Amino acid sequence: MTELSIIHTKTLNIENNYPVVKSQVQDKLKAWPEMFRFDDTHSQIHYQTEGPLMPEDNGKKPVLILLSNPHPHSVKQEMILSPNRIGKENAFWETMRNSGFFKHENPIDAPMMIRNQYQSPFRFFMAVLLPFPTEYPDDLIDIFGNAGYIKMMNQGNEEIKSLIERNNIHHVICFGKTQYDVLSQTPSPKNYTSILKESKIIQTSSRLSDDVKVFLTFPTGWRFMENAQKIKAENLRQVFAAIDN
Repeated sequence: MTELSIIHTKTLNIENNYPVVKSQVQDKLKAWPEMFRFDDTHSQIHYQTEGPLMPEDNGKKPVLILLSNPHPHSVKQEMILSPNRIGKENAFWETMRNSGFFKHENPIDAPMMIRNQYQSPFRFFMAVLLPFPTEYPDDLIDIFGNAGYIKMMNQGNEEIKSLIERNNIHHVICFGKTQYDVLSQTPSPKNYTSILKESKIIQTSSRLSDDVKVFLTFPTGWRFMENAQKIKAENLRQVFAAIDN
């Protein structure tokens, strides 16, 4: 790991059905055995996770990019939303660039983002709501059950609120409804992606404070239209423009 690594180890206490949870982790995440260590005596799972990515203070407006949970491959590569297994860049970064509010020359990695080595009116914090890495977010429910999933979400919510308060963040962009619904005063609209496709912004105040604005945009992996990338970039451009106003 580099000096500016965002990778660290967390411990999860399994209060119920530890053998079942362990079996589910080993089954669904069998390609990543090095990422998990099981303590059968204490019913604990020690696992690697990522973030939050904390940029150096350069005086620019802080914006939090909030994601669902890490992919094991990103954790292994020590960067949020890293290239896939064949080295192809995550589409998130193309969306960021095409928004017009993020330009860079250096390769995207944790040190580059922490040192603000890009052109933008903002400095970007990045975090996940649910720290346990899986290949698909829905796997968390399969592994931990509804009760375990909700407990993890509540704990993640407290950590995100603390991050926002400590760093005086007033704008949060949620790439998906799960994060938005946890933070916002009002729930996400039904069929929210249809609203976003109409070039409309979805935003509200956070439960934490009326001074903290929460925006909802497309999930990073949304690609259900021929011009999906263009639609995602345009919506993000509108969000950034609203924040920059």
